[in-house]
Amino acid sequence: MKRIIPFILLLCIGCKQKLPGIPSSVIPIEKMKYILVDMHIADGVSQTKAQGGVNEKQLIREYYAQIYKNNGVTEQDYIKSYHFYEDNPALLNKLYEDVLTEMSKVEAIESKDSIPVKQDKK
Repeated sequence: MKRIIPFILLLCIGCKQKLPGIPSSVIPIEKMKYILVDMHIADGVSQTKAQGGVNEKQLIREYYAQIYKNNGVTEQDYIKSYHFYEDNPALLNKLYEDVLTEMSKVEAIESKDSIPVKQDKK
C-alpha cells in the first residue's frame, strides 16, 4: 500500500495538463479575466439600453474604450492577447473558468444588494 500512494501521486501530477507560458507581450491571464468580465457586463448593459432606443454598437464602443483605458491596454493589445488565448485552448479554458467564477461572484453581490420584491399571498 505504501508503494502505491507515491505512484498514484506521481501519476496525478503527470496527468495534470501543463499550461503553456504566456509571452510578456500578451495581457496576463489574471488581468485578461477582469477585462472580459467588464466586457460581458458592458454587453449586457448595452443590450438592455438598446431596448430603450440607444445605439447599442456605439454604446459598446464607448464602454470598451473605457475598459481598455481603465486597464491600461489598447484595443490592439486586447485583440492580440485574445488571439493568443484562442490559439491555446488550455489557457482559453482556464481563462473562461476564471471569468465564470468571477461573474458568479458579481452576480452574488448584485443579488445580495438588490431589493427583494414582495409578493402578495393569496
